[in-house]
Amino acid sequence: MKFYIYNDNICTRVKLFGNDVKELLKNNKWEITDDINEANYIVLNTCSFLESKSSFFLKKLKNIYDKKDKKQKIILIGCLGATHENDVLNIGKDIIIFKRDLNDIKDYFNFKNGISVKSTNVEDNLSNSKKLLYYFNKYILHSKHIEYRLKRNKVCYLQISSGCRGNCTYCSEKFITKLKSRSLDEINLAIKDGIERGYTLFGLNSDDASCYGLDINCSLQELLEMVSKFKEKIYFSIPEFNPNGINKKIIKLLSNEKFLYITIPIQSGSNRILKLMKRPYKIENVIKNVKEIKKNNKNLKINTHVIVGFPGETDEDFNMTKELLSTGLFDRVKVFIYNDRPGTEASKMKNKVSYDIKMYRRDELLKVMRKVNIKNFSLTNLILNREQLK
Repeated sequence: MKFYIYNDNICTRVKLFGNDVKELLKNNKWEITDDINEANYIVLNTCSFLESKSSFFLKKLKNIYDKKDKKQKIILIGCLGATHENDVLNIGKDIIIFKRDLNDIKDYFNFKNGISVKSTNVEDNLSNSKKLLYYFNKYILHSKHIEYRLKRNKVCYLQISSGCRGNCTYCSEKFITKLKSRSLDEINLAIKDGIERGYTLFGLNSDDASCYGLDINCSLQELLEMVSKFKEKIYFSIPEFNPNGINKKIIKLLSNEKFLYITIPIQSGSNRILKLMKRPYKIENVIKNVKEIKKNNKNLKINTHVIVGFPGETDEDFNMTKELLSTGLFDRVKVFIYNDRPGTEASKMKNKVSYDIKMYRRDELLKVMRKVNIKNFSLTNLILNREQLK
């Protein structure tokens, strides 16, 4: 059986799932091909986190479906099938839909072989501008943080868990996968494999690292303790770290110099908006914890995510976020414009914010970050934020 897989234009954690699917198929004697026309099965890995991504993948799916041979089957994996099932089936009733669970695929095809947990790198095609920044960093700045952000094929990624236990009103990902963690032993072996292959940068990927291990009688604390004990000179990033999971023990563990880069998505600087979002923390507690983390580990860079234009967000709410970012507490900020996602509570809320106001607020936050980084003479942070500060 031959298969073709499209595994691009998606976030790292979904791409890692695509790599797992690829290995699962190959382990069960399926042959991969780069020619979509000779494949028996066309596997399309998808993202629907943003409206732009949903539209992109629905168009791509229709294009593939219209051009494929009648004997060819399409396997849809990732997020789109869960959030836009009706749209997918309107394109083709015979499209095979999976979410982000390897066991579903294994059971459907009655596969006998599973996969071994391992760390892997991600294909990296840098634009010319990013190449210039990469070589500037390589020969002048020597920042591991920039290397992590710009040269993904230098990073060994490992999916430590998938799913979360949050109930955010704006998020549709909770419909896609349940919490499923990999054991400490599996992660330990995967990191050792990466070290043997010469990697020094490791990404511990998940949908929410804070709830790692809750399904297997384990915890993030135990994971951080384990990776801290590696004697090799290696560094770790933790891309998704719910603020609700930060406690004194975690803060102490993050003081280890092996932890290079973490993401703590605050989403808003307003407690009123956080409550509407069902984010279970107070912003003042997050600020206190982030300050403590940075005090204990001055080499650690902290990334955050914020959403502008959430339903009901007033100028006062927005200004709270703006004032928080103007303090320079976070080294990198990813600003998302709120969009309704299918089936979410927020999509049914009133007091929607206009597109023009959302764009204005986004631009204001980007200006704030630019000014902060210039004021602090932080060339590293300017480069880390360059994707949005163009």
